[in-house]
Amino acid sequence: MANIQIGFHIDGDVWEPEQITQVEDHGFDILTTGEHILFFRPILDTVTVLAYAAAVTKKIKLLPSTLILPLRHPTMMAKELTSIDILSKGRLIASVGIGGDYPREFEACGVPMNERGVRANEGIEIMRKYWSGERFDYDGRIFQLKDVDMLPPPHQTGGPPLWVCGRSDPAMKRAAKYGNGWQPYMYTADQVAESITKVKDFAADIGRELDDDFAFTTFMYVSMHDDAQEARNRAIEQLSYRFNMPFEKIVDKYCAYGPADKIIESLSEYVAAGTNHIIVALVMPEEERMDYVAKFAEEILPALQRMQTV
Repeated sequence: MANIQIGFHIDGDVWEPEQITQVEDHGFDILTTGEHILFFRPILDTVTVLAYAAAVTKKIKLLPSTLILPLRHPTMMAKELTSIDILSKGRLIASVGIGGDYPREFEACGVPMNERGVRANEGIEIMRKYWSGERFDYDGRIFQLKDVDMLPPPHQTGGPPLWVCGRSDPAMKRAAKYGNGWQPYMYTADQVAESITKVKDFAADIGRELDDDFAFTTFMYVSMHDDAQEARNRAIEQLSYRFNMPFEKIVDKYCAYGPADKIIESLSEYVAAGTNHIIVALVMPEEERMDYVAKFAEEILPALQRMQTV
């Protein structure tokens, strides 16, 4: 058994260097940021934000949550991630998904939506080959490469751990075949448990034994307030904006809210389901964000980090 790792998500928003440093100082294990190229609300480029964070932190792990891999050429993606891994001295975790919830960005990048899966699979294979440090050829359906290699190699031998994000069976199969972790998005605890079983089964089907440190991750929005109803209302308002859709009917499934003990109880259900990494995104006013980070770190974070995987 091992203790749960806790990540803090800054959601592609602008954070000052000292604010990012405080997240690390509060004891979070991972810093994550979001990804969209075009979107209906402002959001920064995740690679740029992680490089920025790498420069002002020393020990916290860095995670894109989540790179939309089909929108990027894997040669460029491998180079950018290698650079962050080197500059952070091996603190990078790569998380990739296929996207698709905002088709306009696929149109803008000239990428057909129906190629998302194959582009992701080939992209992962190509990045892994670059990170091996060897010269190689690649003849795929989308990408063809001849006698290529990439120097310098990543700080981490073989490249950063690679998590696969998604919600579907094909994404779970991708995690089972290529990944060092599975990162479902907007799942209930029951869905997490079911998906963990599926990933393990898919791995067994291809003869792969998952490592003991394979990451099974939960991403969760958290709204803190001593009045649970007020916390719920704030979550509905913020998440309706962030997802550009009504959230009142689904907020109870995808957000832990209320006072500290209620939030801890909600998140513990995911640990019981098999989660060993929890990424939290706080619902909070921008002007009070560091007060909220400190409150979470004082009242909730220690209890989560004391939990152990089942």
